[in-house]
Amino acid sequence: MGKKIKVVEFIPRLEFGGVEAVVLNYISHLPDREKFEFHVIAQNIYDPKCVRQFGNLGFKVHLVTHKRTSMVKNCCEIWKILKEEKFDVAHSHMTLTNFYVLFMAKVAGTNTRISHSHNAFKAENWKQKVSWPVLKFLNRKAANIWATCGYDAGAFLFGEKAMQEDQVVVMNNAIDESLFQYNPVAREQLRKKLGITKQFVIGHIGRFMEQKNHTFLIDIFADVLKYIPDAKLLLVGAGELQSRISDKVKKLNLEESVIFMGNVTNPQEYYQVMDLFVLPSLFEGLPVVSIEAQASGLPCLISDKVDTRCKITPDVKFLPINQGTKQWVDEIVDCKDKGRNEKAAQQIINRGYSILKEAEKLEMLYLGKTLNAK
Repeated sequence: MGKKIKVVEFIPRLEFGGVEAVVLNYISHLPDREKFEFHVIAQNIYDPKCVRQFGNLGFKVHLVTHKRTSMVKNCCEIWKILKEEKFDVAHSHMTLTNFYVLFMAKVAGTNTRISHSHNAFKAENWKQKVSWPVLKFLNRKAANIWATCGYDAGAFLFGEKAMQEDQVVVMNNAIDESLFQYNPVAREQLRKKLGITKQFVIGHIGRFMEQKNHTFLIDIFADVLKYIPDAKLLLVGAGELQSRISDKVKKLNLEESVIFMGNVTNPQEYYQVMDLFVLPSLFEGLPVVSIEAQASGLPCLISDKVDTRCKITPDVKFLPINQGTKQWVDEIVDCKDKGRNEKAAQQIINRGYSILKEAEKLEMLYLGKTLNAK
């Protein structure tokens, strides 16, 4: 076999977030992974279990100084890796800050540079309103391939015109739908392990950070208990705000009703435990957890700040996050006896969210066989 194509994935941190899951999922399903040598460069805030997952898939993992600790050290360490490894492809998943690593990759001789947008942020202050257009411009210049997980995320980073004129490669946050199909045996086993019998379980999977709006989720759940007293809230994930949310749960005397699972390597099993999936995020691109939850046949209640194109099955409703908890509580109570969508997995396939097909598209990008490279 000839020389392998060297690919580096730039990820902000390795902590079981949505980006990490998407990258692992795509790379593990490439039609011919042996053509490539994969590296990942991430900042030194990480979960060892997540690092191990990348290592087990064959990645060489490079952990560098966090930008907030020292931008100079961060750049110097990345530059050293780029010069030593001489990558053929650099694929950055850091959205607004893709540009600086891709500019370095360009100077280091990397020919294929992919700027990937995974989010659609909302500018909340004058600094963001002034700086973000500059960062977006630099992103467009640093990359020769633009990619996105969905329309809103792509329009955010590359502009509406670029999306409308098909200048951006849409890489759906696709999944292996067979992993998420409803499995009553797995459901019974894990619910028993968690001490859950017939209780109604509301679920959420996401990093504990401002974006995910856990504090509002706890407010919703506290009101749900007035109507479904034995309901449980299952929270999967970890992050910088976990202790704050835990303190709020204690303050509201909800400890017996809220289950903190931390990071897990088998999220597909926890969807089986749930009866309803809730995602009240402040903003999102096209979240992979919304696709996973739908593939599991779950009814899903999602913030109206999330890209509505994530609605693949009929089981999704979008609700406002700035009008209090009442609408959310009413919908949750209505969902109590709804059950699961047995056609969900096929609906995911029909809409182009099956990973086997989407992974072929990524392999073509890495091989330089795309019509979307500028």
